[in-house]
Amino acid sequence: MNNVIVNITKQESFVGEDGLDYIKVTKEILTPRKTYIKGLISGKYRGDKIPDDDEKSDLYDFEIYEAEVNCNSIDDFRKNLPFIFPNDFKNIDAKKKIKGKPFPKSKLPEVLPVIISTDNKTFGINVLEPKIFEFSVIRKLHQTEGNEVFGSFNAYITGFVFDYEKKGEEEIIGPISTPDFPPVLPDPIPCEKSDIETGKTETDGNYVRKEFKCKNHNDNIWGKWEYNGNKLGDSYHTNTGCLGDVIGIIGVILFLIFLIAILPGLGYFILFYLAILLISILAPYLKWIFRGLGVLLLILFVSSFVKLFTSNSSSYVPKPSIVDNSREKKETVNPIIENNSNKNEPNKTNNNDYLIKKYREWNDYDGNSYGGYYTLKMSDIKNAKSYKANLNVDLSTIRSYDEIIFNLKENDKNKLDGLYKLFDSIQAQNKLSKIKFAEMVVSFVQDIPYALVLEESCNPNLYDDRFIKNYLSNPNAKCCGYQRFGINTPIEFLYDLNGDCDTRTLLLYTVLSHYNYDVALMSSEFYKHSILGLNFPVNGLKYEYYNKEYVLWETTTPNSKPGIIPNEISNTNNWRISLKSK
Repeated sequence: MNNVIVNITKQESFVGEDGLDYIKVTKEILTPRKTYIKGLISGKYRGDKIPDDDEKSDLYDFEIYEAEVNCNSIDDFRKNLPFIFPNDFKNIDAKKKIKGKPFPKSKLPEVLPVIISTDNKTFGINVLEPKIFEFSVIRKLHQTEGNEVFGSFNAYITGFVFDYEKKGEEEIIGPISTPDFPPVLPDPIPCEKSDIETGKTETDGNYVRKEFKCKNHNDNIWGKWEYNGNKLGDSYHTNTGCLGDVIGIIGVILFLIFLIAILPGLGYFILFYLAILLISILAPYLKWIFRGLGVLLLILFVSSFVKLFTSNSSSYVPKPSIVDNSREKKETVNPIIENNSNKNEPNKTNNNDYLIKKYREWNDYDGNSYGGYYTLKMSDIKNAKSYKANLNVDLSTIRSYDEIIFNLKENDKNKLDGLYKLFDSIQAQNKLSKIKFAEMVVSFVQDIPYALVLEESCNPNLYDDRFIKNYLSNPNAKCCGYQRFGINTPIEFLYDLNGDCDTRTLLLYTVLSHYNYDVALMSSEFYKHSILGLNFPVNGLKYEYYNKEYVLWETTTPNSKPGIIPNEISNTNNWRISLKSK
């Protein structure tokens, strides 16, 4: 077979039953193999704008830089036989009709590094000659920065991994009848020393050498002789007997005391010398201590490496655990009384609308306790739901997400008077500074338990995203499904208290804008997260925008102070401003 590699690993001479000489040759035969894979691929792409005479050109040169392939079963792997799309892909998603639209081959690299997920295990491979079909961009995660675009995608993929099948084989050469003319055999492969020790050592006086595994076959090889003597301690080994040793030690101690009395500074050098001497004496024991530390560091490195590939580092959603008290769970619903300017007529009840009264209690970062009621009109809640359901937005544009949250904010900003009255009363009673007032408002939202807001059902089996699937699989998970755009408007959030990251930041942006703060709503398609940015004098991580600095603020974690951002979402190059008040 072409490209088959034959390695001679061992040669042994022996005498056969016929009394003649033979040679047994052990071979390792490596046969090339292509293992083809198929599955669902999800990942991230970036692109540079293609220069064009038309400045409004939307043509980009795309590049896939991170990807994960999900394989469902052993049938998604096979040897030396390519998968044909779409016929071989029907078992992947039986509910979806596969059309078979290919992704341009010129836009794909010849080798695509991916993470394979199958049977709850993950490992990294390089897929050769990848082919991608039905490439779909996740519009909500698409963003543009200058002449660059970034985003996430889903698609079907096939390709192969190249390796070799190993097989051992033995061959008997002979009989060798003429000793003067032995058969010409290939030279045995010389051993190339690896760093793996077999555990065997040899000593010769103060010299020692260790045995190592070979890199290219199963033999072992001895390393170089190394000096293992106690260099600093050798000069003290004498044959004068116990009495001579004791007298000598006493003499040395008295001499050192005399020198220190004359030259006090000399004591530091003597202590340094004694420390080196002590380390030299304890060297045989320290060697095992350092080996143990080395093994521990290796375990930590491997575990962190595994964590890197088993966790979705680009998706960050904290999951705080907060429990509301019984008073906060209750709400009061009263009919709205219409004010009648005619004193001779009694006020009338508006049977078409109701006033909802809700109570919240929370603490700020200094432990100060706040609480009170805020009110909402049922007509405003219904209006917000209807407005979101009928909002007409072109989802194919790269700024569609920013347009959605802007319109939701504009529709709700004048319907939060009940919440503003609560905050105004707290400010009048406590005389809070501008910074402390912002902390009071943000901690109000951070105290609300986290809930995932989805555009579809809350069934975890419907989602490929690892965070969503794992979160919904938790029996204590809170989820609000079938919400258009996967977000609750500010007044919807205040009503049902179901909010994830962008629902929370949208409410806080609306409120802080009302109080004339220079506030920004920060989005990251890379981290799949949303946080707040405020332009005010607080230390911490900041996002620079022209001549302004917006301190970043996490809204989903209780007691998370401004500027304190987890390392996994702290790269400001992956953040952008979706809304800005000034």
